[in-house]
Amino acid sequence: MSKVSIKTLLATVVLFAAVPAMAADGAFGRCELRADAAKHALTPAQEGVLTIAVPLPSPQAYQGNTPETVDGGYLYCLGAEIANRGGLGKIVVKNASFESLVTGKGTDFDMSIWDLFPTEERKKSVDFSGSYRFTDTGVIAKAGSDVTAETLGAKRIGVLLGSVQEKFVREKLKLTGDLRIFQSNDDMWAALMANQIDAALADTETALPRATASNGALKVFGRYPVGGDVAILFPKGSKNVAPTDQILADMRADGSLEGIEVKWLAPILGAPVSTIAEWSTE
Repeated sequence: MSKVSIKTLLATVVLFAAVPAMAADGAFGRCELRADAAKHALTPAQEGVLTIAVPLPSPQAYQGNTPETVDGGYLYCLGAEIANRGGLGKIVVKNASFESLVTGKGTDFDMSIWDLFPTEERKKSVDFSGSYRFTDTGVIAKAGSDVTAETLGAKRIGVLLGSVQEKFVREKLKLTGDLRIFQSNDDMWAALMANQIDAALADTETALPRATASNGALKVFGRYPVGGDVAILFPKGSKNVAPTDQILADMRADGSLEGIEVKWLAPILGAPVSTIAEWSTE
């Protein structure tokens, strides 16, 4: 697959060709679904319903105050399109910890759509689809911080438990400061605002919306080429991997994947990813 990232989408003028679409009914919130798309039958645990488990809140990806009120967002609408093309009429979003998802401890869901990296360690416990896009790692800190590529290693750094960022900090960053591990992005952002850590590492497309929403309090200072293709996670042995791969291939071919990112993700980033300085991992 060609690695087309958000930075490519935002660094150039994107003219997204209109495709036949239909407004979703209440079951799929504010998402617009592709009309007359080919169907690839999914086998959900609950008949007619796609259950998606993700760490909430995640306001840019799943827009709503509670799991029951989510009705938009770039990953929610990706799930809506998958459910639509899988022959299902409804999505249920449920909250689950990041750690429980990537270690296979949670099984009462059909899939998790949360920009997850399909690492070899994770594949021992769960299954993954093929990639649907590419992402890297952003460094977010208070706007007045002196964080640079040279000083980061001496800082107090926050990462999510089990993330590729945790692996990078432990194995490559040559950390002399403190490393703090968090169960959720919200906990990590709160620690950053409370000066309990000096910087946090997260997927760039997760860090940028948080900085944008901070009204100037936070800034993404740099990004590392750490990450890769992100994919959809399934409980081990799921029958839904193959049909989901077929759906993703169709969405890539007909422009629906790009359309969801242009409509839902690009406006909340606040700045093109390509404008953030890339820091070396060496």
